[in-house]
Amino acid sequence: MEGPLNKWTNMVKGWQLRFFVLDEHTLCLNYYTSKDKVKKDIKRGKIFLKGAIIGIDDADDSTFTISVDQKTFHFRANDADDRERWTRCLEETIYRPPSFNAVQKHSHHNINDLKKKIAEVNGYLSLLEDSVSGMVSTVATDLDPSDSAQIEICSNNMLSSVKDCVEEMNKLEFHGGKVVNAKGIKAALPLSTEVMADDDKPHLLLEEGARDSLSESDNSDAFFDADEEFDDACDVKPPIVLETKPSEELLAIQGEHNELDSFNRYYDGNEEDDVIIDNSNNSVITHLLSQVRIGMDLTRIPLPTFILEKRSLLEMYAEFLAHPDIFCDIPKKPTPKERMIAAVKWYLSAFHAGRRGSVAKKPYNPVLGETFKCYFDVPGLPDGEKTELVNNGPCPWSKGTNSLIFIAEQVSHHPPISAFYVEHPGNNIEVNASIWTKSKFLGLSIGVHMIGDTVMKLLDHGEEYHVIFPNGYGRSILTRPWVELGGKCHIKCPQTGFNADIEFLCKSFYGGTKHQINGTISHVAQSKPFAKLSGEWNNIMYVEFEGSKKEVFVDTHSIPIIKKQCLPISRQGEWESRRLWRHVTKGLYENDVEVASDEKFKIEEHQRTLRKEREISGDVHLQELFHKEGETWIFNKPLSERKRDLQQ
Repeated sequence: MEGPLNKWTNMVKGWQLRFFVLDEHTLCLNYYTSKDKVKKDIKRGKIFLKGAIIGIDDADDSTFTISVDQKTFHFRANDADDRERWTRCLEETIYRPPSFNAVQKHSHHNINDLKKKIAEVNGYLSLLEDSVSGMVSTVATDLDPSDSAQIEICSNNMLSSVKDCVEEMNKLEFHGGKVVNAKGIKAALPLSTEVMADDDKPHLLLEEGARDSLSESDNSDAFFDADEEFDDACDVKPPIVLETKPSEELLAIQGEHNELDSFNRYYDGNEEDDVIIDNSNNSVITHLLSQVRIGMDLTRIPLPTFILEKRSLLEMYAEFLAHPDIFCDIPKKPTPKERMIAAVKWYLSAFHAGRRGSVAKKPYNPVLGETFKCYFDVPGLPDGEKTELVNNGPCPWSKGTNSLIFIAEQVSHHPPISAFYVEHPGNNIEVNASIWTKSKFLGLSIGVHMIGDTVMKLLDHGEEYHVIFPNGYGRSILTRPWVELGGKCHIKCPQTGFNADIEFLCKSFYGGTKHQINGTISHVAQSKPFAKLSGEWNNIMYVEFEGSKKEVFVDTHSIPIIKKQCLPISRQGEWESRRLWRHVTKGLYENDVEVASDEKFKIEEHQRTLRKEREISGDVHLQELFHKEGETWIFNKPLSERKRDLQQ
């Protein structure tokens, strides 16, 4: 494949138009200042593709990257279709190189053609040696010693014969346009610079120590990113966690002794151990990457256990309420404008609590029918009363009307949809949400799109707030993964006309700061917003009201995270998250990845068995807590409905 692409050069020159030619035989992407230079073979530079990874920008449909030898090169195609053609062709070349015997048919072969073919043969010999070595290592662990020894002998004999043939080709000399046999010439592996021009040296023949200089270019065209250094660990402060006293009913339950409750301690902590992708783990990740392609939906792709964090996605959603006092303050504000400002304050405070460690990890994928229940105490509020409204609610073991309740269920597996419901009886708030998480492979990143509808109702005011959540990205997945949020979001109240537009900004490859947000709060009747938002979603965020100076809006380091209260595992149902995943969590907690992987496989295999049984019997899965209305899942017994029933 060949054609024009823009290549990022530097901050001064920016994007430079270059003409690229992909050589599928030498796994090399050559580029030139113009198409005319191709005929003269005057290269501007070249990028060797062995072991390269292609990446795309989820927010931009024309740019892509090539990462190889600890460097990342940036390109911009003409449009989305052009990028698709280039990334597909590059992936096919990298992951499915042409066979050893594949050669191009030419009507005329000159000496230079022959030299290049000999260079290719040497390159393929290197690949063959690597493949044979890998195969021998694999069979040594998987087969009986006698069988593996026989395979090793046959493989080495075959490899020796091929080497002999290649060695004879390397002894050729060229004089006056003719090929003569040069006896006594030392076999050239790699070929010497006297035989080949510098641009024609095959990269596969170089020593390992020379890998840093494989991709060459003129100095003015030499921009690349080193694999991004992870610097979050130094600027992320541990959160303030406030533990509250459980309800009397929950205390009585916790006082009971049951063997299952030995697992409770694995859920007590609020921090995750940082996992660095070492050489052994890297091979697993690299193999996984070789099985997927750019833009592929990862929903059905099993990820390695060592990158999992010790909780289900359903439990992670509960962290949106880690500051229940800010959430419950929304309906107390006297005007619609102030209530929208309070809603934005809660929204912006909700994301940092879900991040338990400096390294990105993935929560467990909830299985169909899985549920999670908890409640939060609200600082500054009394417990409230244990009324019939509470006893008939989703968490009858909470303290009372001032407990903030969260309950969730995995209502669909394909597509993966999680439904959750929140209520605070004392302040008459209820929230219904159903979120479809769609994972997408982006090369060196994984993007997770949050698709769905979240509606918060302030029952005393007759107001609904429609909320959109940002997308999540796991960056640098081959080294030290970190979390980034991105995308345009909003909070809209159709009853009052107040809206908030918030954008989570992804860090640009040529500079900038991570985790930035900006936004505005406005009213549909006004041409200009009355408030502007800025800052970092995991640090300090600011608001600038019209006619006023910028002031701190949310400081995530100064507001405590309230610990959620859950039933002991012995009192949870078989399908509740902590009980369901307890053995996986224990394995991760004790750094026994093998046990965790085995237990995870058992859960997934049980799900496959249940699905096959339903297919045979014709039965359908019945949701326990939610029902579907249109495209949205609604909690079966919301606060508003229970209050209405009590008033009748």
